[in-house]
Amino acid sequence: MVDDLFRRIMEERDRLGDAVSNSDIFTRQFGSELAAWELRFQRDFREHVAGRIYKHRGFVHYTRDPSLLMLTPSPWLIDGVFIYLYSDQEPPPEGAYVEITGPRVVSPTHLQRNESVFEAFAADSIEVLPLDYVKDIRPPLSLKELSGMLFERVGMAEASKQVFTMLFVSSPPFERAVGGLTAGVRAFTSKTKLKRLMIFMRRILPPTLRGQWRNYRTVRGVAVSTPRIWRLDAGSIPLSRLRALCLDRRDPSGFKEVSVGALTTDVTAALPDVPMALTSDDFWVETKNAEEIRLPLLKSAITFQMLTPSVSRRTVDSAAAHITQRLEHLCDSFGLEQTELMRGRILDADILGRPLSTLRLARSAARSKWTPKVGLRDLKRTWDRMLEPAIKEFLEVTRWAEEAKHWDVPEQVSEISSKILRALEQLDSDDSSIGVTADEICILTSLPRHKVLAELDKMKNMGVAYEPRLGEYKLVR
Repeated sequence: MVDDLFRRIMEERDRLGDAVSNSDIFTRQFGSELAAWELRFQRDFREHVAGRIYKHRGFVHYTRDPSLLMLTPSPWLIDGVFIYLYSDQEPPPEGAYVEITGPRVVSPTHLQRNESVFEAFAADSIEVLPLDYVKDIRPPLSLKELSGMLFERVGMAEASKQVFTMLFVSSPPFERAVGGLTAGVRAFTSKTKLKRLMIFMRRILPPTLRGQWRNYRTVRGVAVSTPRIWRLDAGSIPLSRLRALCLDRRDPSGFKEVSVGALTTDVTAALPDVPMALTSDDFWVETKNAEEIRLPLLKSAITFQMLTPSVSRRTVDSAAAHITQRLEHLCDSFGLEQTELMRGRILDADILGRPLSTLRLARSAARSKWTPKVGLRDLKRTWDRMLEPAIKEFLEVTRWAEEAKHWDVPEQVSEISSKILRALEQLDSDDSSIGVTADEICILTSLPRHKVLAELDKMKNMGVAYEPRLGEYKLVR
């Protein structure tokens, strides 16, 4: 009967995947609130050997009592069985997946201190097991599916949607650097709408995963440590915290992975892995109850944590050489000072700068495709197709914002389509040419003609562009 129940729950389609739950990550109940792989761990959690002897397979959580461990069927649950350690036993690493065999006993510690009967299982043998379940885990929602759920009621460029979606996928740690992904947005559009988006992103996750955690949780009278695996933060992040994550690549709170979507300023704009500038007046956000999509997003997010895409040091070094060369090219093409290649600047060429940002993005992309390995081609593609275009756009928009100061109406820069500005600059490269037609801009930007004409008219009124011939436009330089 039990085997049949598990078989039905573990079918290819998660029949209860759209259930709504308000539970926090560590206090979820069995059934629809658990990911499919957690149910598999639950099935294999306990095995009766003989008499009072049991075998448990689970994840280690320390308690304030050095003689007691808690073993849980998932690293994302704090409920399971207590394991009694003998005085001469070394505890296994916290968070490790172990197999412990021993009899059911009464905890001597509780019996001596409180004269109470407290059930536990003695650890006659402890074996650390490899996590070989990853190959059998069904991949979670794809990046496209996640983006569709997250931004169903958000109007924003697809590239920006992809970056924000990757925050939920996150990226595993590399060497001594904390894992996660950071994206920063410098808003030249409605900051109110952008804050609404950030608040929505935070509310999707339960309180613990957005930073509201306790060091210990009480389970049957025992204080059990709360694991610090991954959290996501979004909104106005203090400079000190952003510098620690983006420059020092560490998290003062002790989490293994930290994903951040930050509203940035002139001072903090260059710090995150992916700097973005939001300028389009097509950006909009409708309100929505984030809890409606919490459970499927949560199950996908914690499933991605089970996969750690590998990458060799040789691959990282080769990619870093390619990226450094491209950074120097960007510096020259934009006429920037060499100081922009320094630590913490927009073209941060340090190994912990843009090369590591590229690695984080590539490993996040690998997770989203459920791919266990990242190669040199993947790293180069991530830089060429994602991070370099993002940096270019950020530099261009920032420069336009600075140049807008002589237009006398700098606040209206948010109304200019960055695509049309880029197209004008690219097509109007020769000062001897008469001008650029709206049709040429349409072809380059893939925007409808009426939109292009409307934006060009605004730019003329603002003194950004002029029309030396009917239907032909040039930038004011």
